[in-house]
Amino acid sequence: MAQREPTIASILQELAVEYDDVVAEREIYQRVLDRRPSQARDPFASIRERLRFEAAEVGWVRMGDGTLLPLHVALTGLRFRITPGDDELAAGALLRTRLIPFVPMTRKDIVLTDAEGSTLPVAETTITANDAMFGPFQLAALHPGPWMARMKIRRGDSILVTIEHAAPLTLRLEHEPRAAFHLDEVLPQERELLDGIVARVAASRSRPLTADEAVLPVYARAPWRTAYPGRCWQDLVASDRRLRLIDGVLIGDHAYRRPIDDLIDGMHDARAWEERDTELLAAIAGIQHELLESRREAATQELWNGVAPRISTARVVFDSQSGESTVIQPEPIDALRDYTDQIEERLRNGEYDDDAWDMLEDEDPLFGTLDLDHEELADVPLIEDLRGFIAERPELAAAARRLMAALSAEDFERLQHAQSSTDVQNVLAARFHRILPDNPDLFATLVRYTAPTASAPDFAGGPPELEDITDDSESPFTSEPWEADEDEEWDDDIDDQPTVHDEALTASHELMERFYAYLIAQGKSEATAASRTGDLWIYADFLASYYAQTLAEGNYTTLDECLFFFYPRRVANSSPRGARELCTSLKQFYSFLRMEQIADDRFAREMWRRRDQVARVVDLYDQIDVESPQFERLFVRLFAPYTA
Repeated sequence: MAQREPTIASILQELAVEYDDVVAEREIYQRVLDRRPSQARDPFASIRERLRFEAAEVGWVRMGDGTLLPLHVALTGLRFRITPGDDELAAGALLRTRLIPFVPMTRKDIVLTDAEGSTLPVAETTITANDAMFGPFQLAALHPGPWMARMKIRRGDSILVTIEHAAPLTLRLEHEPRAAFHLDEVLPQERELLDGIVARVAASRSRPLTADEAVLPVYARAPWRTAYPGRCWQDLVASDRRLRLIDGVLIGDHAYRRPIDDLIDGMHDARAWEERDTELLAAIAGIQHELLESRREAATQELWNGVAPRISTARVVFDSQSGESTVIQPEPIDALRDYTDQIEERLRNGEYDDDAWDMLEDEDPLFGTLDLDHEELADVPLIEDLRGFIAERPELAAAARRLMAALSAEDFERLQHAQSSTDVQNVLAARFHRILPDNPDLFATLVRYTAPTASAPDFAGGPPELEDITDDSESPFTSEPWEADEDEEWDDDIDDQPTVHDEALTASHELMERFYAYLIAQGKSEATAASRTGDLWIYADFLASYYAQTLAEGNYTTLDECLFFFYPRRVANSSPRGARELCTSLKQFYSFLRMEQIADDRFAREMWRRRDQVARVVDLYDQIDVESPQFERLFVRLFAPYTA
């Protein structure tokens, strides 16, 4: 009888036993191919796919940086906590979903012991749960005999689980009363666990992750893996505003929704929105109280007079009948007052219903769908023979190869599995800022409109992606000279001289070049200097676009408006961490200007002390759901007084 050829899964399982430390994925790919040769164009594809979706089932943990760790290494000695629910206490059993990902649903070789090491009987059973919409249903569970009743486990008590052996999977169970739980001891590891999960979910972008993908790798790396365990990861994820727990086993971004969610949530929408928005509104009220106190303190220190011009709050109203647009510019406002009552009165009167406020972001035109039948696109040439196009441009092919070589193994893998052009763009865009310092020639050289021959360091690539900063002008930085259509009619009195906005941004850029050179002279790396200087584009563009001012003219008034109204809403990919980094870069830049006797830095130092407030505003704005019935209230309250 012919011997059966080993499968990819069986080879991976056998290899996992041979290793006791982290190993490169490609080494495992090659070892599998050595035993199971493939003539496929991409011989690694099947192996990679198996490890991507079934790593734990074949004995591995994908660590996320192009490496693998044998599952038996990650599990041995690992400790986690279970807090049984009422249904489990009534049945004297533990839901299998609570044991994920440490005890896969498919594992049958499970041994249970008590704290003294005595073996407990274990049986597969089910627990009946009830759903308000779908009625009763069964959930798989493990029954450890009479142990739970003998321990007299009550609501709120915990079961501490220690994995003593990976094969057979041996779990030691210990009872811990609710009063014995040391919350302070586990808070740091819980924060680290959640941050790690959030990072992995963010990297996945479009799909929810299994606990094998999001939870297990974080545990595998953690020094507290075998220490006193924190709370159950499901409970932590369910209470974290950044995440969403799906069916107790999947983890998605807080905004992720399945098609069935619209049906399920239809019965509970009003109550769910009310509870969530009430909590969010309370958090907004809290940060607004802190902002008001900080602004008043700054006025006491004579950093500003408390008056906010709020130029960036101007809105353009288009009259469809006349075809004319009108710019509505609110009056300056005293930012040292509480406008909650006035805002609520305007909300009751429906005064915000027709306000633009740029609350709903337009789709990025760069990633939109082109209407090739549109008359404006009729003359756009299409590349019908992509291979021929590249063959005629060897420099393009060489640049593409260098770009791919600069990607990490994980990025390369994500490209291999990209489902759409948007997925490819997401992978590449996330790496551009890291590739730029070492490979500047891979990117187009952007020429300043007013000084096209001036040299500039890497940070001179232009401001970060902004959401239509101005309605009537283009950015003063462009890679190609702008030319008007010959058929377009223009007024004779329009000249092509640089505007005051252009001149302001050019002057700011010159200061940024000097700051970059200063950082290099101080021993900072080119990457650090470029990052710190690049952050300044946000404030420089804001000042030029709305106030026709340079960075040297920045002050507390305009920086408050930039950070607490403009940045969270209009800068693509703004984040709490990015907000703190921006405040640090501004503090260092204005310290440099003070040393150069160009500008005072007191306001920048004061705003740096408020960096956590900026980060919280960004985080709260990210939590506001445009589908909420209270969207307008949450929005205008968060960005007061600029919305008053």
